[in-house]
Amino acid sequence: MENKNLSIYLLNFVTNALINFDHGIIPACTTDMKFDLGIDDIGLGLMGSSVYGGLVIGSFLGTGIFSKFKTKRIVTISVLCCILSLSLFILTKNIFLLFLSRFLTGFFQVRNINLFGVPSSFFPCLDRLIW
Repeated sequence: MENKNLSIYLLNFVTNALINFDHGIIPACTTDMKFDLGIDDIGLGLMGSSVYGGLVIGSFLGTGIFSKFKTKRIVTISVLCCILSLSLFILTKNIFLLFLSRFLTGFFQVRNINLFGVPSSFFPCLDRLIW
């Protein structure tokens, strides 16, 4: 496998691992988050649902984006932006930035939902490998 393809594969793997960790850890620590951030149940619920708001809006906008740009470019940019949005959540305690981070995490996950399986087309040589 070429280094270029390997780097895309690893970037995609790391992003998926971070997203899955994010979706598992957030529900597990909601009580601690609520206490640490000083928000009430409504704020916590809004923060949790802002991911889905990002998914909905990203799905609407994704149609135009996917038809105008190359898939590899979309995947690379969305993976990098998803990593940045997850990092923003870790680095800030500003409530607006936390909500924005959750929204952007959902927004950039549209690529994982709509283009699931497309990254495998980046690796045409894998079907020739003997495992």
